[in-house]
Amino acid sequence: MRTIGALGAIDPHRFKDAISDTTDTAVTNAKATSSTGGTNANAGSIVNKGGEGTHRTGNPHVRKADGKLKKKKKQQRPQQNVMTEKQMEPLVGGIPTDSYGTTFSNDGYYTQLSVNALLRILENTNDTTFHREAVEALNHMFAPVQNACAPFLDRVVPAILLAMDVAPAGGSEFYISALVRLVSIARQLVRPFLEPIFKLFSAESLGSERQQSTSIGLIEALAEALSGDFGPHIATVLPFLMAIIDRDSSELHQPTLRALPALQILSPSLEGYLFLVMPRLIGLLDIAITPIAVVEETLRCIASIVGAVNCGSFSSRIVLTLVRLLQCSPPLELQTAAIDVLCTMMEQLQDEFVLFMPTIKLVMSKRGIDEHARYERYSRLLFMGRLVPKEPPRAQSRIQGDAAQAAAAGPALGHSGDGLAKQEVGVMQLRRAWTSKPQKSKDGWMRWLHAFTYELLEQSPSPALRACSSLANKHSPLSKELFNAAFVSCWTVLPGQYQQEIIASLQNVASNMDVPADILQTILGLAGFMERDEKQIPIDLKRLGDYAYRCHALAKELHYKEAEWTLEKNYDTIEKLIELNQSLDLHDSAIGMLEYVRKEQPDVQESVIWYQRLQQWDKALEIFQRQEAERGPSFQTTRGQIRCLFEMSDWETLVPIFERIWSGNDQKLQLASASIGMSMAWAMGDIDRMEFYLSALPNKSRDKSFCKALLAVYRNNFDDAAKFINDAREEMESDLSSHITESYNRGYAQVFMCQMLTELEEVVMYKMAPDDRERQVAIIGAWRHRLSGIQQDVGMWQKLLRLRSMVLRPILDLDTWIKYVNMSRKSGQMRIARDAILQLVDDEALYMEEIHRGEVDALTPKFALQAQEYMQMKMQLAQQPQGFQGGGIPLGLNGRNTGQSSSSWEGRTRRFSIVSGSNTSVNAPLDVAIRLSQQPALVYMYLKYKWAANEKREAYQMLETFASDYASRIGFDLHNPDT
Repeated sequence: MRTIGALGAIDPHRFKDAISDTTDTAVTNAKATSSTGGTNANAGSIVNKGGEGTHRTGNPHVRKADGKLKKKKKQQRPQQNVMTEKQMEPLVGGIPTDSYGTTFSNDGYYTQLSVNALLRILENTNDTTFHREAVEALNHMFAPVQNACAPFLDRVVPAILLAMDVAPAGGSEFYISALVRLVSIARQLVRPFLEPIFKLFSAESLGSERQQSTSIGLIEALAEALSGDFGPHIATVLPFLMAIIDRDSSELHQPTLRALPALQILSPSLEGYLFLVMPRLIGLLDIAITPIAVVEETLRCIASIVGAVNCGSFSSRIVLTLVRLLQCSPPLELQTAAIDVLCTMMEQLQDEFVLFMPTIKLVMSKRGIDEHARYERYSRLLFMGRLVPKEPPRAQSRIQGDAAQAAAAGPALGHSGDGLAKQEVGVMQLRRAWTSKPQKSKDGWMRWLHAFTYELLEQSPSPALRACSSLANKHSPLSKELFNAAFVSCWTVLPGQYQQEIIASLQNVASNMDVPADILQTILGLAGFMERDEKQIPIDLKRLGDYAYRCHALAKELHYKEAEWTLEKNYDTIEKLIELNQSLDLHDSAIGMLEYVRKEQPDVQESVIWYQRLQQWDKALEIFQRQEAERGPSFQTTRGQIRCLFEMSDWETLVPIFERIWSGNDQKLQLASASIGMSMAWAMGDIDRMEFYLSALPNKSRDKSFCKALLAVYRNNFDDAAKFINDAREEMESDLSSHITESYNRGYAQVFMCQMLTELEEVVMYKMAPDDRERQVAIIGAWRHRLSGIQQDVGMWQKLLRLRSMVLRPILDLDTWIKYVNMSRKSGQMRIARDAILQLVDDEALYMEEIHRGEVDALTPKFALQAQEYMQMKMQLAQQPQGFQGGGIPLGLNGRNTGQSSSSWEGRTRRFSIVSGSNTSVNAPLDVAIRLSQQPALVYMYLKYKWAANEKREAYQMLETFASDYASRIGFDLHNPDT
């Protein structure tokens, strides 16, 4: 709570924008960490999903194989493949934005909702525990639908790579395997997103043997998906594979055995890269240092390369190496494999191969290789000129082989040719889940809801929702997010009898008064979702409104009250509608409701509560006064007048009423008015009255600890103040947590109170460091910074300025007070604006005189000069025929002239009365006092106030006078400005 107070009560609208910007930035950065650039013809375009005109920039890093990042140049994201990709429909609150008036719940919507939910988990670096299961759910979801995954790939690929980045050590292998499966599913659709994937193959960091094997599997999957067309990315893959072979120091050379088949798959793309590959492969043919299995696999690899590309430049090295291999009397399998390579070379080289045949024949004779059917046949065909090169069989990856076996075995259980089979809803399982028993605690109710949600997902006919059931059982936010969709997916296929049962069960749960607000909000959210989907939930509107009232869901309560009003035209709901609109800051709607009632039903008696809800205190006061004149004084009318006068800051009228109340014997009215009396005394700076009303406050009053702390600070009892501030925080802790959980708007009043308590602590710090000017300036700077972000509410600014005025006199914080006055003027609260102007004028007068008498040091030389000018003008004005006597001057509440000696600043009163003279304008005395002001900004603010108070002629005349006076002071000729 101290942290919240130090940050300040940020305006709810600014807070919402800041949260939105932060979320968007985090998601954009998460994607940019794996920013993409395609390898197809459209890769250079800058086109966003959905055809937006903006583009996102990449993160200036790229990923190494071990999940770490290194610097790279910014990349542009690829253009959407318009031939195969279907644009995703944007969702707001889980609902498509362009489906108003239609039903939208279908398999496509469920898939989109599920994918978005899983991607949010992957993009949240705090949810690393659930990243693996989220990736598994995505692959399980995409496996049967294949092409349907196209709209999501631009987010899925970066999300998996981001999860790999934040995974713990050794966790990269799983995500590479997930990419293998995703590439195998998406195939050609993955082409625009190859750039970040190929960044995984870094020769600088190979990772463990298992990770190397998995990465090679990804290369094979990419080769299969792209039909071997790696394009420019072959220059990334080859160094990676060669590095694995070069650095393989294991006894069995398993990494090499895994890399060689991948090279066979890449054979058609190796032309131009033979200088990189062939020397290393030839070096592996030494059976003295290389295991037999590796030599055999190398021979197959060389045969594949020789059959795919022209290896004429390496023909001599290959043939001589094979001859040396045959001279070493290798095992039969190696002998056969070596001669097979020679046969393949014979096919490709044709007549050029004749040069090597005598040497080969000699070695074969020495080693007893009497015949090799294929070699002999090829030799005869070559001499006859009939040896025709054959298209070499394409190497098959492990993935391709597994797929072939799976195809031969037929479709897997639970799958069909076009996707996952539609699953029948298990009514009995659902029935057991929705049946509820009274729970003893909030946790018990939440466990029931969680189990019910899991069963809805598990039994859902939507394959996408079913894929999320396992993760949702462990991840409560996902369970909550998918509840509505899971419920509707099952609801639409349930027979009518069971629909009635499930609704009855929900109503039974909600009727329990101990049920937590979370469950009520879940039911309300479901009702709103179904209403939006054109599937009205069969629960009475009044009952839904009652649920909203019980869980403080004001917007939903307003929605159902409006529906109730539309159906029944019950004028008893008017007051509630006005209250709800006002609570939600929908002031225009509240006023419009009142005007509508006046127009449609002129005979309806106006209620004073309507105007109180609308904060039209002047009209509410008129009604209370009229009621008192007709019926005589009563508790309700007196209390209502006190509230209205307090909100209007009409202290002149309010003080006599309080004197009458507290001189009488009506203890009920005294108790009810004590809180307002305390606030009034604080506004007037009357410490004795503050202490008097504080003693009358009930012990259960929420503000009593704050008031005690306030009074302790006034009396410089700093230890007591610290204790009372802590008490106030403890008392408001439950309110803050309950309201802020629902929304920031609902908890804004408590957040503002946190700021008040923090600033009261800072007032104590300010007072305890009277000579530490640097610390005081820092505190003032923090106050101004917080005030710039607070809601533009006159009441809140008023409280903060009262608090700060305990140590910071208004004239030294003039800019802030001017903003406050202008805010009051623009909101129509002219009395509050005038009161603040009086306070500023009186404080300036007191400050100037204190400087002149030497009681205080001028904060700056400018104030010293202004004090001299002020005293001269005051003497000149006093010598005029009417002087102060005709116009009146500000006086303190105790009746003393401000020119007389005053008590200390902290103890000085804050309220002013006016000795008005014979002027007709209520502002005439202030007009006289403002002429002494040395602050042009203060004068200009006052002129705007007079203009708004419909004293435009006087304001214009004063403007001319002040312009002439200030021009003469600075030597400026208004009539001849060029001089």
